[in-house]
Amino acid sequence: MGVVFPSGAAAAAARSRLAVVPDLAVDYRALAQQRPWTCAEQNVIDLPSSGWAGGVAECAWQDRLRMRRWSGSAVVGSGACVSSQAKWWAWARSVGSAAAPAAWRSTWAAQSIIDEREPEKRIVILRYLLNGEWSVTEWRWKPSTRAATRHWQEGRWKLLAGRAAQLRAPVEAPQGPLETRMLRSVLEANLGDRVGEIGNQTLQWQAGGLCLSVDALGVEPQIMQLPYAVDDSRLEQRAAMQLQLARRYPKATWLTGFSLIPAPRHARGGAKFYAVWIEHAILKGQVWIPTKGNGPLVRLRITTALPTAAAGQPDSQSAARAAQVMQRELTGLASRWALEHE
Repeated sequence: MGVVFPSGAAAAAARSRLAVVPDLAVDYRALAQQRPWTCAEQNVIDLPSSGWAGGVAECAWQDRLRMRRWSGSAVVGSGACVSSQAKWWAWARSVGSAAAPAAWRSTWAAQSIIDEREPEKRIVILRYLLNGEWSVTEWRWKPSTRAATRHWQEGRWKLLAGRAAQLRAPVEAPQGPLETRMLRSVLEANLGDRVGEIGNQTLQWQAGGLCLSVDALGVEPQIMQLPYAVDDSRLEQRAAMQLQLARRYPKATWLTGFSLIPAPRHARGGAKFYAVWIEHAILKGQVWIPTKGNGPLVRLRITTALPTAAAGQPDSQSAARAAQVMQRELTGLASRWALEHE
C-alpha cells in the first residue's frame, strides 16, 4: 500500500489549527479556560519608577489565579543609570525566593522567573514586544484544596511554566582569567536586591543616589609586594603605594589615600586595600586584593560622575557624601570576596 498524503484542504486546515494556538503568556483567558474578571482586592505594592502603565489585577479560578501586566517604553531617558527593564527585573527578583541572575543583561529580549517554592506559586515574564515596548506580567496561583480541581489547575500552570521557560534567556558565563571571573561573580552577588545592568562589557548599578560603573577589573603582577596577611601590612608599604598612585594620577584629589580596608577582628580572608580620589570631576574608587602564595594582585575600580559647581569643579558636600558611598561599596565588595573565595 502506498503512502497516503493529506489533501490540500486537509493540510490547510491543519496549518490553520496550528496558527491559532494561543500564547499562554499573553492570552489569559486561554490559560484560565474561562473569562477572567477584575479582582475584588487590588493590593497596593511598591513598583519601580519607570512610568509603565497597567497593573490592574485580573482573577480566575475562584480568585486563586491572579494576573497583573504592565507595559511601557524601552527608551532609556537622558541621564538614566539603568533601563526600565533592569528596574523591573530587580523588582521581580526581590519578591519571592526563586534563584535568578542579579543583574539585568542589556542583550536580553526576554527573561522569566518561575518560583514554585512557596505555597503561592509565582511566574514573572519580562519581554520585548513587537510594537517596540516592553511588558512585565506576573501570575500568582494558590492551588485549590480540592484534589481533582488542583490537579487540573496544575496542568494549566505547567503549560504556563513551560512557556516561561521557553522565554528564559541564557546567562552567558563570564570570560577571562579565573580571578576576573571570580570578580564578576562577586560584583553581581554584591548587588543583592538593588538594580543593576550588564551591558557593553561593564556593570552599572544604583547605590546611595549614585550611578556606579565598573571601570576596570582583573589581575596584575605585583610591582610592590602587598602582604596577604593583615598582620604583615605595614604603614611604610601603604605610604609607598600611595606615592606610586600620586605619580600615576598627578591631577587627582585624594579623599582616601591607599589604606587597609577595616575588617572585624578574626574576620576570614586576608588583607585588602582601597583608595578613593577625584579626577576630572569623576569619583573613582579602587580595591586591591592580594592573593595567597605571592600570586597576582586582584583589582577592581568603580567610577561615578559628580555634580559640578562653579568653574566646573565638583561640589564639595556632594563629593564627600559620594566618597562615603564609594567606601561602603568597596568595603562590601571586599567582604563579599572573602565570603565567596577565601
